[in-house]
Amino acid sequence: MNDHLSTEPRWHGRLAVGLSLAFLTLANVSHTIALRYVILLVMLILVAKDYAGLKRHWREQRGPVVAIGAFLLYALLHTLLLSMWPEASASEFRSQLLIGGLWFAAGLALFRAPRGWTISDLVIVAGCVLALVEFGHGAYVYLTAGQWPFDGVFTTATKLEFTFFMNFVLAFIVAAFCFGQRGTQPLTRFPRWSLGLAATLILFVSLKAGARNGMIGLIYLMLSMLLIYTVFEGVKIGWGKTLLIAGLVLAALGSLAVYTIKQDSRNQIFFESATAGWHYADTKAWLRMEPYPVMANGQSVDPSAYERVAWIHSGLDLIAAKPMGYGYSRNAFTNALTATGHPNQVGHSHSGFIDLGVGLGVVGIALWLAFCGVLIWTGYQAFRLRRDTLGLVLMLVSCGFLGRMLLESVNKDHMLHIFLFTAAALLAELRQREKGAAHE
Repeated sequence: MNDHLSTEPRWHGRLAVGLSLAFLTLANVSHTIALRYVILLVMLILVAKDYAGLKRHWREQRGPVVAIGAFLLYALLHTLLLSMWPEASASEFRSQLLIGGLWFAAGLALFRAPRGWTISDLVIVAGCVLALVEFGHGAYVYLTAGQWPFDGVFTTATKLEFTFFMNFVLAFIVAAFCFGQRGTQPLTRFPRWSLGLAATLILFVSLKAGARNGMIGLIYLMLSMLLIYTVFEGVKIGWGKTLLIAGLVLAALGSLAVYTIKQDSRNQIFFESATAGWHYADTKAWLRMEPYPVMANGQSVDPSAYERVAWIHSGLDLIAAKPMGYGYSRNAFTNALTATGHPNQVGHSHSGFIDLGVGLGVVGIALWLAFCGVLIWTGYQAFRLRRDTLGLVLMLVSCGFLGRMLLESVNKDHMLHIFLFTAAALLAELRQREKGAAHE
């Protein structure tokens, strides 16, 4: 048994679990920033009481700690020396990256000792709580208005944030359903039937949210799990059953795609709108300074598809013009456009990689990819060598976060902090299991 656990008061562990669950659940709800800071402060006080053990644990996690430390140090130096708007960059660095680093430290420290509730349990519970509230609100609207609400959410500020967390939770559920009930240390305490119900609930409310990028993330997750399941389980269960499962999954994906296309009229004009967006320099509509372009049929382009593609292309041009970056900020994209003679009413680029590249340059992107690469490699090694499903989950959430960054600015605010806290907790639990396997 872990020496730290044997000396840790019982209330300490219960408080750590309760705070973690509160953070994972409430961080997605609007107007909870002050509460998140209080939770983080209490967490840091808890872990600071065992500073010697904490230093030892950080040395054991040298790779991830050095990787995130290098990224944060570079962001700080860029803010101090290279930013075109140093005051805004300093403020954003403190609220986004510094706080994110503290959440990473808290997750790494709080879960270094075995707990009755694992990080997987807590993520699944938090996701189900939000999904149940969303479902309850939808049911209430249906009973009072006769129609289930679509293309919007009740629990979070935007459908982006809701579907981000739902896909995040689904990674845990799907991994647990397919692999997590095997071995001496299952991924979660919940049986497969309850995981199936949770997945059904989350899928339903996600579809009703109507977030197109959320559906892309969901399809990506299902295809990833299908590939992993085929590679690692195909020989065990037989290729006949594997092909049957693959057929069912692909049929389900096809149904999701058809449903999404039919429900969202924007998909009918996506490609022509995206093409117009790629040729963004033809008008000032992408700057929100002119009316949107008109397609061949006389209809206006889909604003979402047009703007996202235009902002990605223009963002790439900004990065090419200044590879060292303009200055870290959530509004780095619009600030850089203004600084280069393009007055606009934009905001952020809706692509995390564009925002990061415009803000911190190519080096910033490389260091962030290196950090996520360390997480992915650590998870892959644990899953390949020990068949530890925690490693698979760490791979899925890290790859999923990077994939979502292509299309959404998820590397900020509570979404970034949830990812860093959870990834750190998974790293800590992986280290626990590695030590346990070595002692057997």
